[in-house]
Amino acid sequence: MQQHRLALGAALCLGLAICFSPAPAAAAQGCELTDAERRTARLSLAGVQAAMPALIERYGLPGAALALVSDGHVRWTAGYGWAIPDKRIPFSPDTLLQAGSMTVPLTAWAVLYLVQRGKIDLDKPVGKYLRGRDLPVSSFDADAVTPRRVLSHTAGLSIPSYGGFGSKQKLQTLDQSMRGALDAGDQPVAIVTRPGGGFGYSAGGYALAELMVRQTANEQFAKLMYRHILKRLDMYRSSLPDRPDKAPPLAATFDDAGNPAPARAFSALGAAGLQTTAADYARFVAAMMPGPCGEPLGRRVIEPELIKQSQTPQPDTDNDLLFAGSRYGLGVALKALPDSGHTLIYHPGDNPPNWHGLFAAVPERQSGLVVLTNARGGRDMRIALVCTWLGGLGETPPTECAGEH
Repeated sequence: MQQHRLALGAALCLGLAICFSPAPAAAAQGCELTDAERRTARLSLAGVQAAMPALIERYGLPGAALALVSDGHVRWTAGYGWAIPDKRIPFSPDTLLQAGSMTVPLTAWAVLYLVQRGKIDLDKPVGKYLRGRDLPVSSFDADAVTPRRVLSHTAGLSIPSYGGFGSKQKLQTLDQSMRGALDAGDQPVAIVTRPGGGFGYSAGGYALAELMVRQTANEQFAKLMYRHILKRLDMYRSSLPDRPDKAPPLAATFDDAGNPAPARAFSALGAAGLQTTAADYARFVAAMMPGPCGEPLGRRVIEPELIKQSQTPQPDTDNDLLFAGSRYGLGVALKALPDSGHTLIYHPGDNPPNWHGLFAAVPERQSGLVVLTNARGGRDMRIALVCTWLGGLGETPPTECAGEH
């Protein structure tokens, strides 16, 4: 019943078009779309705008925050429904939400930042960068665990996901979590399958990536991420806090029954710790492709060749993360789209109790989508939305989209 009331409240909010209808983001001065690009952008935007009210109602959501990238720029952002229903605080493109494992692509960029500075070699053993905080002894070769395999989830590492800590629970340090994560069944980050033996999503691997960055740069991970990645991409509202912000400014989130539930804190910030907005995250997505005003791939934060490498399928990475037949690069999933063969770059984000988001981009179309939600239905809604968006781009969506239109 509570979930139905949330959906009804969102529908009422959506009816107040004068208050909550999405407004176009300002186009970059002197960098207008071509006629063909303008038509594609218009069709993808129209499809998303038309679909959103019904999708929010269908999946029982209080609301959502969205952003669209066209021609390598953030061109449109929107908030739908209520970020905090009981206080009648509406969603906006600048509403803060937890991004869950959408943190992972940014953590990969933090590693690549140190690669381009000559501090990390993607193909050396990670032990070289841990300063004595080595992985537990196992029957597998620890030297086969390289930064490349960590970032592509082929290092054979433990812990698929972290549950986080409640507001009254003592938060572990990263070092403590590495030795035995209380929010992951007291497991250590350890080698549990043969490195290079295949894809196995490991949040623990991205905790290890965080540790590698911290030890190599001799700087707190959250501080390095903000100074060298987030700030330089103009993601000023984004951060990796030890404890989540209160609601507001953070959106409320809800348990599976639709009841309010507190946001959780994470020791492994590199795996799940990002707080962000749809508008901020879309700036990161835009940086995954060149801009129309001469902005390079990577936006001078990460070198173009390293970005291209991150978007190249790595060995032994076949997976079904969201779409069957996907592969994985360095921090991002990759799916060859039917018919065109264009690459869909994407990553879902999920944190308990019910933060669900997704980014998707088609670099050949210079287009991207970000959706962030705060209730159970967001897990399925994001798939339906990306299917609609791909159709608007003129792409044949993956087979998982059958019946979503």
